[in-house]
Amino acid sequence: MYNIVNCISNIHDFNKPIYIQQGIGVEIQDFVKPDLLDKGWEERVEEYKSALDGFSNTLSLHGPFLDLKPVSPDKKIRQASYERYILTLNIGKKLDVDYIIFHSQISPWIKDPNIKELTNRLNKEFWHLILKEVVDYKGKILIENIFEDNPNFIKDLVDTINLPNVKVCLDIGHALLESKDDLENWIKVLKERIEYIHFHWNGGAYDEHHRPSNENIAFLKRLLDKYSINPIIALEYDIDNLNDEIKRIRNT
Repeated sequence: MYNIVNCISNIHDFNKPIYIQQGIGVEIQDFVKPDLLDKGWEERVEEYKSALDGFSNTLSLHGPFLDLKPVSPDKKIRQASYERYILTLNIGKKLDVDYIIFHSQISPWIKDPNIKELTNRLNKEFWHLILKEVVDYKGKILIENIFEDNPNFIKDLVDTINLPNVKVCLDIGHALLESKDDLENWIKVLKERIEYIHFHWNGGAYDEHHRPSNENIAFLKRLLDKYSINPIIALEYDIDNLNDEIKRIRNT
């Protein structure tokens, strides 16, 4: 049975008894918001600590991503990105989360192989440095595809970083929207690197975060079975009735 997580963007969306009854985890997405990271994050952390007391299911945290690039040639952008990443890692440590998700920030329009290699190498230096600084964080870092049009970009990035606690969050909607490859090839190429999946769907025009159909669910399950991987499935779309949706995901 797949380990299921539900994504929330507001603490009031977390109903602990239902999550415990259903045996599912939660992905916290409040802290992607720059305004909250500027002011109020300490109070929000304390609110989550109270809400999560006694909760032992999978716990994830989505990091900020707007206008960030930790390996930018502009040192001020690098510094701002570094500060956001450090803060997020420390929030994750305070909440004792299992996973922290960051967007890859890869630009697929850069075709020069030397620049791609340099960018991956600088990312390796960044992650090795920052994870040494936040020494008490025991969870895993997940790098999420965002603009990549094929899986080799993120494969090469994660392989270059080469840390056992840095894996891939495969965002299905992003892959469907941006990719020249079909979804099967993403899973075939990334395979055991995929620790976690953001599950939502779209019609190919923009990142709609639609509720997957029963056919979409069955298709994804067939691919995961075919390539013998069992990642966490994070539901990243609006859900009216969580109990019914978990039943649908599990039984389809």
